[in-house]
Amino acid sequence: MNATPQRTVLRIALFVVIVAGAASLLLFYYQSIRNFFKFHEIDFTSYVRASDWFFDGQNPYQQVARRYIYPLFLLLVIHPLTWLQSSPLLKGVSIALWSLGSFLAFFLTLGVAWQRLYQLPSIRRALIDNYGAIAIIVVMLHPYLQDEFLNGQVNLYVLGATAGFFYALQRDRLFLAALFIAVAASIKISPGLCLLILLFTRQWRTALYAAVLVPLFTVGLPLLVNADSLTYYRYFVTEVMPHITGSDFEGGFRSFSIISTFSYLLHLTWYPPLKILAVCLLAVGLFIPVWRLAPRSFSGATFHHRFAVFAAIITIIPLTFPMSEAHHLLLLTLPFLAIVAYWRQVIASATGFWRDRLSLFFLACVIGLQIGHGLKDTPIRLLCLIGMYGGMLMMLHQLRTASPDRQAEESSGIMASPTENTIPGSTSEG
Repeated sequence: MNATPQRTVLRIALFVVIVAGAASLLLFYYQSIRNFFKFHEIDFTSYVRASDWFFDGQNPYQQVARRYIYPLFLLLVIHPLTWLQSSPLLKGVSIALWSLGSFLAFFLTLGVAWQRLYQLPSIRRALIDNYGAIAIIVVMLHPYLQDEFLNGQVNLYVLGATAGFFYALQRDRLFLAALFIAVAASIKISPGLCLLILLFTRQWRTALYAAVLVPLFTVGLPLLVNADSLTYYRYFVTEVMPHITGSDFEGGFRSFSIISTFSYLLHLTWYPPLKILAVCLLAVGLFIPVWRLAPRSFSGATFHHRFAVFAAIITIIPLTFPMSEAHHLLLLTLPFLAIVAYWRQVIASATGFWRDRLSLFFLACVIGLQIGHGLKDTPIRLLCLIGMYGGMLMMLHQLRTASPDRQAEESSGIMASPTENTIPGSTSEG
């Protein structure tokens, strides 16, 4: 069948996106190595130096330059790379390995999602068949990925562990799921919010395993290496945390969470435990609509529906936890996966992309986030994050109110079957 002019324009646009996405990935990798040598203080050097200090019996939270602010578990994970700091060549190898690990975590997150959504035989096949969607997501995430690799940050590892938690739950591998979420929450606390998904799955043993593993990773293992670990945590709570959580005046709209924004607007100075309580209450409040729109029988729902619920929970994290840097938004990879898949479904349907309001709403939010990245002193990013959260709720509402016939059609994935997909580079031909 001859392609319509609209589809021709779509294919040309997709080709441009694919070229831009491939060029971006190569640029990110080059920049990660260049910045390591060009600047003495990036996040990666902070991790390596803090790990050295910790294993040498010093307090890693007392670094003056590029202060280390995460739990001690990350210092154990990254310590083997401290052995590669004796020469410029070995230093280059260390940052190259770190960046390759970030790429691996990113592509595994995408590949496993598509393998499950479209029932493809392997992760490799899922990535090959969805090269167009990869390019779209890379472009959507461009400022966050660039910031991640420029600084040698750890967020893609956290993303991979968070996604691994959900994927393992779907296969009923409860200890593995707990291991993934414990790793993520032991590096950055915010992914712990994803445990709320257990209220739907009722796989309570996962919560029990995680309750054991998180203290083991954050306290037990560090104590085996350095007996003063609890003293370091005490210093962090009394000296470092008040600086991080006490005020949002300096950040302004650059801190794009709801609480940080209102703190800036109202000039609120928080007592740290009170701010933590406010974050928890806000997270619960934002979770309630997700709870109400989730499928009544979670285990009997399609993988698409379950994935959309998890993606909606992810959108709560940047709205609640104090965040200000672009790389903090890399957890949005999971909602972006759901959004791109929804776009593909709409394009394959009779409705069409440009006549579907939710598709256009998501597009406006994605573009707005890109604009907000350039205009950090405005509340654009916060407004778009709120919009994305609302859009995910609308998607859940559509899924819940879908007819049984439509649910049966979607039982193999998040949208039309791969062979009906109209986006090049996202079909299954085998």
